[in-house]
Amino acid sequence: MFGSYWLQRIPAMGRSVRRRVDVKAAVIRDVRVDDQQITFVLTDGREVSAPTSWSARLAQATDKERANWRLGGFVTYAEWTAIDEHVGLWTLLGVSEEDVMEAAGFDIEQKSVRT
Repeated sequence: MFGSYWLQRIPAMGRSVRRRVDVKAAVIRDVRVDDQQITFVLTDGREVSAPTSWSARLAQATDKERANWRLGGFVTYAEWTAIDEHVGLWTLLGVSEEDVMEAAGFDIEQKSVRT
């Protein structure tokens, strides 16, 4: 079942706070990379972008290497195996991987190891 709320970290007065934000569940449908931007097109039509300079490997890659990507992690990240690069949707959104997985409708169990 898809969740309708997402806990989002936002900067406020020099600290992080969490608030509920109503979001549509979406995962990556398409990826575009050029000299300026890495763009993920989501299944609901939204686009999320970041500067290509965020990834030294993609910034230095050829157009052919940039075009050779595949989706992984339940379509929540893109990977370029030829240049050993992975970029998660959570990176472009500035949230945790768990937040993206939960918003996409996956059941996430938080487990901690105590010694």
